[in-house]
Amino acid sequence: MTQTGAAPQDDVALPESWIVANRANTLLFSLDGLELHLIAGRRFEPIADPVGILRESTYRQQLSGSGSSRDLDGRDSAYDHLILLEPSTGALAGAARLQFIPQGTEPSELPCSGESYLEHVYPGIKAVLAQRCHHVEIGRVALAKRFQRQPHSLMALFRGGLLIAALSGYKLLHGLVSYNHFAHSDAVNAAFLSALMRPPYRRTGPSLPPPRHPIATIQPDDAPHPIGNIQALELAIRDEQSSSFRLPVLLRQYFNLMEAKVCDLSLARDFNQITEILMATDLNQLPAERLAYFIDVDHHPVYQQFSWYRGNS
Repeated sequence: MTQTGAAPQDDVALPESWIVANRANTLLFSLDGLELHLIAGRRFEPIADPVGILRESTYRQQLSGSGSSRDLDGRDSAYDHLILLEPSTGALAGAARLQFIPQGTEPSELPCSGESYLEHVYPGIKAVLAQRCHHVEIGRVALAKRFQRQPHSLMALFRGGLLIAALSGYKLLHGLVSYNHFAHSDAVNAAFLSALMRPPYRRTGPSLPPPRHPIATIQPDDAPHPIGNIQALELAIRDEQSSSFRLPVLLRQYFNLMEAKVCDLSLARDFNQITEILMATDLNQLPAERLAYFIDVDHHPVYQQFSWYRGNS
C-alpha cells in the first residue's frame, strides 16, 4: 500500500519513490498505524536528507543539535538504521541507528572514531566490548514533533532495537542520552548528575575507557543513593530544587523500559556542549516477561540477512 495522503506541513516526508522501492523488503513490523523498517547503512544515502532534517529539528528542541540544517556526521554508512514510517502520509515519524559488533571482532575490523560516535566519545570502547560479548550501539534516536506526543512511537523504536538484538544473539546495548544542563541551575545539575553516578543508577560492572571530554566535577560514588527509584528522584529534585525539572524522555525510557544503568558522563563538544549520559542495558538482566513483551510481536526477520546476525543465542 502506498501513501494515501500528504504529510502535514511540519512533517518530514520520505521520498515516495524510496518507499515504493524499499518498503516491502525492509519492513520489520507494523504497529498502531506505523511501520518500522531496518535499512542497511549502504542504502542510507537516498534518505539521508530527511533523516538528517528530522534529527536536527528534534535535537534543537533540546537546545543541542549540530548547528547545521541537517544532522549528518559522516558516520551513517557504518550503521544500520531503524526508520519509523507513517504509511498513510509517507511521513518520517522517527529514526535511530544501530551498530552491531560481534564478540571477537579483529581490532583491524572495528569501527574507528570516524565510523562510530560512541568510539569518538569513548576512545577504545569498541575494542574493550568486542573482547567481552556481542554488543550493540544505539544512537541518533529522533522523533518528529507530531509523534512525540504518541508514546507508542518511541516504544516502536525501542521495541525494534531490542527485538533485533535479542533475536540476533546480542545481549549488551549501549546508547548516549542528551541532558540539557543549560536548562537548569548548577544546584539541580549537581543533584541530578551526582545521583546518576551512584548505585542503583550507576552500572558498577566491568570498567570502560574514560570519555574524551569528561565532566570533572561529577565523580563516581559507590555509596548507594538514598532515593533508589528514578521517578522518586525526579520528584524530589522537583520538590526541593526546581518545579520545572523533568527527566529527559529518552532517559526515562531507558530506565523504565530497559532497566538500563548509567556507565559515565561526558561533555558533547559536537552538540552545543550539553551533557551526554552513557547508558547500558544487559538483556540477561531484564525480567523474562519484559523481554517477551518486546520480542513477542509478529514481524519479518529481515535482520537475518545481515552479516552481524548470530542467531537467537
